[in-house]
Amino acid sequence: MNQLKTKLLDAATRLRQAYEQIQPVAGMQAQAKAMQERAKRLEENRFTVALFGAFSAGKSSFANALMGDLVLPVSPNPTTAAINKIMPPTEQYPHGTVRVVLKKREAIEADVLRSLAVFGIEASDLASGLQAVNNIDVTQIAPNAKPHYTFLKAVVKGYPDMDQHLSGELLVDTAAFKAFVAKEEKACFTEYIELFYSCPLTDQGIVLVDTPGADSINARHTGVAFDYLKNADVILFVTYYNHAFSQADREFLLQMGRVKDTFELDKMFFLVNAADLAHSQEELDGVVTHIEKNLLTCGIRNPRIYPVSSQTALLSRMLEKGKLSASAEKVYRQRTNAGEADPLPAWETGLELSGLQAFEQDFLKFTLDELTGMAVTAADSEIRRAHGILAEYIEMAQQGESVRQERRQAADAARQAALASIHNLSVTAEARDLAKEQDELIYYIKQRLFFRFNELFNYAFNPSVLKEDGRSMKQALQSSLQELFRSIGYDLAQELRATSLRLEKFLNKQTVNIISAWQKELTPHAKGLTLAAYTAHSVETPDFSEELHVSVSGPFQSALGLFKNTKDFFEQDGKTKMRTELEKLLQEPVTQFLARGGELLSDRFTAEFNNVVEQERSRVVEQVEEYFTGVYAALDMNVDIDELVKKQGELAGLVQ
Repeated sequence: MNQLKTKLLDAATRLRQAYEQIQPVAGMQAQAKAMQERAKRLEENRFTVALFGAFSAGKSSFANALMGDLVLPVSPNPTTAAINKIMPPTEQYPHGTVRVVLKKREAIEADVLRSLAVFGIEASDLASGLQAVNNIDVTQIAPNAKPHYTFLKAVVKGYPDMDQHLSGELLVDTAAFKAFVAKEEKACFTEYIELFYSCPLTDQGIVLVDTPGADSINARHTGVAFDYLKNADVILFVTYYNHAFSQADREFLLQMGRVKDTFELDKMFFLVNAADLAHSQEELDGVVTHIEKNLLTCGIRNPRIYPVSSQTALLSRMLEKGKLSASAEKVYRQRTNAGEADPLPAWETGLELSGLQAFEQDFLKFTLDELTGMAVTAADSEIRRAHGILAEYIEMAQQGESVRQERRQAADAARQAALASIHNLSVTAEARDLAKEQDELIYYIKQRLFFRFNELFNYAFNPSVLKEDGRSMKQALQSSLQELFRSIGYDLAQELRATSLRLEKFLNKQTVNIISAWQKELTPHAKGLTLAAYTAHSVETPDFSEELHVSVSGPFQSALGLFKNTKDFFEQDGKTKMRTELEKLLQEPVTQFLARGGELLSDRFTAEFNNVVEQERSRVVEQVEEYFTGVYAALDMNVDIDELVKKQGELAGLVQ
């Protein structure tokens, strides 16, 4: 039974029943409309589950295990991978339909020119850029530049076929879908892919998003990843059992740690894939402990970690469906420690051994108790609010005529006083606090950046890049400096994105305080009016540049000139001297970068704060006006008291 959807549909049904009760009542039409809209959202509700992890972590195999079939093929190099969304089928897009959205021509051009710049090559447009790929000296490619070369070669190979489709979209079948995922020369032109597929996961209204991961060199993927990190209902991070976290992993996990405390719920789950590689439970526990410690260094405390074997889980699901081939059955026997002459272990046995069952139980509990619970609680709150207003209308209508006349005269003054209290409430202090919060948050970004500077420097200027193997050492040093600039720009942009989310949380907190102040001001004038719950406002994250805009000439060239040879650099004090000099030179560029980011944040959040306050002020005014419309109707005896009492009883029965 689909518990998730059933729970949501039940809440939607109760809201629609409540709507039917209060819609004819004077002064309750707006609330009735709000109930109807909330019911529609519950009926159409989709929870988004975002899947993150390094390219080699086995995200696709884990996604397949969740869906119970071989749906996603193995992706190509992460530099070319697109975003894959597994969607519930619709009337427009039935089961098996695939919608491929291609990149805009301008986006491909920007990607190509950006990757060429890594090799010190400038081009004016896409055509000249593709021709320039042939000018890259493959013998001089540094390790950190190889993904860019792979991407460029894929674009050159696929461009003749994909040129006509750029900026458009294609509807294809599942066979063509696998080509767009698995062939680099197609994947590199793809913005995202939507596969409409019926399986236990999507049948619950869940959208599974398989992201390209932290390894991607696509500049836009950074912003896209942050949007999913911010907006997804559940985040799954997959790591491979015997792989240490890469630098890209660490950067992404640091971002998760930065924003974790801004979420209303802890929506993160961590999967250790290929856990069956462990030789003992003790070894497995050691790996989990190691991962736990690594997550802690990224600011992620008390993580939910699940060791799983995606392959064993998928084989079990295939067995359940009767789709296990002879070769796959042999692997399944090995995974379940069953001999060739032994009966084939039941699929439940394999699923339990895979560890996926333990994860799915907690995942389901989270979606049912916490995600769905929030939606159901909000629905019940709406019904209770209507019940309370009806109670006051009934109490007014049941009073004697003289009392009603007195209250009728007082109601006009109360309405005017209530409206005046809403308009007169100053929000200057809240606006000032928001600006102060931003200044403090940005100040600490710079402190954290230079606290990490040694780590970023060591990653950029490392022995695998700076080695005497026949390649130009001057080019290698330039490449390392560019990598340092890239890492700093990326880190600062990620910090600013996290700051945007913190400011969004602060803005919503301030708005809740303002509404509470309005409620306090209104209570003496409108005793029975409880303001509708505030729905948190989502602020679009500004488009932060990841470019430091630092010239590699002048002082920075002088700093590189401190390099004598690899022995002096790595074994003596050469590295320390260069790091100290670069850290000093980068102080001002970092300050300027943060100043530009601060202006973007200030412009965005000043406007958003003013907009939200005025929206909420209008909403409160509407609630006050509607409340007094009902008060006048009750005091003027323009209501059927028996009918109101009956409706109140119906509402009481709808609250869980």
